[in-house]
Amino acid sequence: MAFTMNVLRRLLIGLGVVVLAGGAVYALAPEAAPQPAKLALTAIPIPLNRNNPAQDRVGALRFMGALVLRSSDRDFGGVSALRAGPDGHMLAISDTGNWISFATIERDGWLIGVESGLIAPLLDVAGSRPPSKEDGDAESLEWDPQAGTATVSFEQDHRLQHYTLIDPERPASFAAPAHSVWRTPLTANWPANSGGEALADIGGGRLLLISEDAQAPGGVHDVLIRNGDQVDRLALTVPGAWHPTDAIRLDDGHLLVLLRRLGFPGGFAAALMLVPLPDTLAPGTMLHGSIIATLKSPLTIDNMEGLALRREAGRTFVYMVSDDNFFPFQRTLLMKFELMQTE
Repeated sequence: MAFTMNVLRRLLIGLGVVVLAGGAVYALAPEAAPQPAKLALTAIPIPLNRNNPAQDRVGALRFMGALVLRSSDRDFGGVSALRAGPDGHMLAISDTGNWISFATIERDGWLIGVESGLIAPLLDVAGSRPPSKEDGDAESLEWDPQAGTATVSFEQDHRLQHYTLIDPERPASFAAPAHSVWRTPLTANWPANSGGEALADIGGGRLLLISEDAQAPGGVHDVLIRNGDQVDRLALTVPGAWHPTDAIRLDDGHLLVLLRRLGFPGGFAAALMLVPLPDTLAPGTMLHGSIIATLKSPLTIDNMEGLALRREAGRTFVYMVSDDNFFPFQRTLLMKFELMQTE
């Protein structure tokens, strides 16, 4: 009998072992207390273009610094979504079921380091940590830092978990269980490993959830719009071989969507797409956008999965973070750009 990776993971979990993305394996401590912990991070600055360190523009983006983030904590990695709060505090999630937070260190607008790292398990409504990689496969995040409300989208078991009072400056807030869980039969045909990869609050109590690979021919991706108890299906067209990995509302009329592509021999590439939002999003609405920046070799790039925005003194800054898949030949990159005129 041929064993798939999912079957192997379940067997190991039954023996008290956890398998991380990328195949890393470690024993699970018995009855480990689900508590937040300090996360020691080192940050190594790198240029946008290793072949041309003076380059500071790519499409509509102006480069404002990039860091390779590392930690001796074996749970650090797999970062799959990112959001920004006030004063440079960042909230992220990993696809192994953890919250990750830190504060950026910036000088004259440039990203030069991080501090105040924190890591904590994403608890379910019963206050328990995910029992397996499949249960904790968190892929997208929305967070209101003023209210503290946060919503996390999971794939494998496609669902949204809602949290309240999440605050990186109050570590104890990460020890609270999820407030509620939401599922819909509209995700029934989504592939297990390609669910709600991008989540965006577009205002008016509405959430957009974009599937990475559940698509019709022609690069049409499934989009769900949730407004209270009402859920409708929309669609997003994505050019070429790109796949959406995160999204965030830029303003009342536009959405920014982070795209990823993996090719050979070029490796990973990323793009930022600007998507106009119609005034009315009726069922079946097709969303279209245009790519405003593309990052590919020799530019600094990896498996970009997280997107965040900050506004300061009339300027808009975009942060991107990568998922290293816990592979030694990948990196957790944190990059900052200024969004220049797009129209």
